[in-house]
Amino acid sequence: MRRMTKRRKQSKRRDGYVMLIVMMLILTTTAFAAVHQRHLASALRIEQARMLSEDRIAGPVAVMAVACERLESGQPPSPSAYQYTQTVRGTAVLYRIDYQLNGSRWTVSANPDPSATGLAVLPASF
Repeated sequence: MRRMTKRRKQSKRRDGYVMLIVMMLILTTTAFAAVHQRHLASALRIEQARMLSEDRIAGPVAVMAVACERLESGQPPSPSAYQYTQTVRGTAVLYRIDYQLNGSRWTVSANPDPSATGLAVLPASF
């Protein structure tokens, strides 16, 4: 019987160490989660910025490129305004393109404008 009581006393001493190990495991896991959360959050911000940049390039920048390309084909009547529809990610956006002659230079502007439906469609060339 003495042996059994000694073993029980020894196992009670170990219970405190098991709780300490469990607490260390929980703290370590929480620390790893916090570190990885920072990296995941920064990766998400980078991806969102990349998507916004792609949308800008596919939207207003592409419309401005089309407007300038049409200006290279000839001179539009001055001042003139046209409509142009650009589709980005399945959404059609209507743009108003304005051409103005200032001296010997042309000024071209392309802005999203849902009320540009009454304007003429931008021709393939001038």
